[in-house]
Amino acid sequence: MTKYKVDVYADTICPWCYINKRSIDAAIERHQARYPEDEFDVVWRPYMLYPNAKISGKFSTHSSQPLFLSILDRVERAGSSHGLTFSWEGRTGSTRDSHKLILLAASQDDAAPASNRTHPLISKQGAVTEAILSGALTRNQDVSSREFLIPIALAHGLADTEEEVLRYLDGEEANARVDAEMARARGEIGVTAVPSVVVNGRYRVGGMQEPGVFGGLFERIRAR
Repeated sequence: MTKYKVDVYADTICPWCYINKRSIDAAIERHQARYPEDEFDVVWRPYMLYPNAKISGKFSTHSSQPLFLSILDRVERAGSSHGLTFSWEGRTGSTRDSHKLILLAASQDDAAPASNRTHPLISKQGAVTEAILSGALTRNQDVSSREFLIPIALAHGLADTEEEVLRYLDGEEANARVDAEMARARGEIGVTAVPSVVVNGRYRVGGMQEPGVFGGLFERIRAR
């Protein structure tokens, strides 16, 4: 049996990060179909591209620039190959609160009995991350809006009441954890852009990659 720790550094407003999630998921599914005894622990870690972002229209300041439009076209074509249809309407702001919820989900996964964590793709953190990315990037939701985030927290059992979610989001501990994760990503890990993936603390995969890239890495690790 081979164990894999997959640390995914991502931002919840980054379409390449969403595509990369689908790619990682597909690679893990294919690998476990071949090696069902292997175990994966996938952890999503925060990396805010624009930590001080104010509320604005999504990509509005670049929407008429030819180079930017060509990038969006590349993103849309890449997304469609992974079953994603992106939408660039609506407003957005800081992604900090969304990362707080993703980290809370990870903590609850860690506290759950081992029998509840048999498959990495059905973890609470994975489900919360998927819900946030989907809403923000395919359904015109504002990732900085608590009206968007609170229902996700409640639907996935992160808290029992809206008041409990708000206390957590406003708490010093949640803010400190995001800041600590960001500092570690930039300092100790050396992350400068997302998506960025580190497997077993040693093997780094930068940028959006297709499932075969991750699958090949899993195979190489298994062969060692």
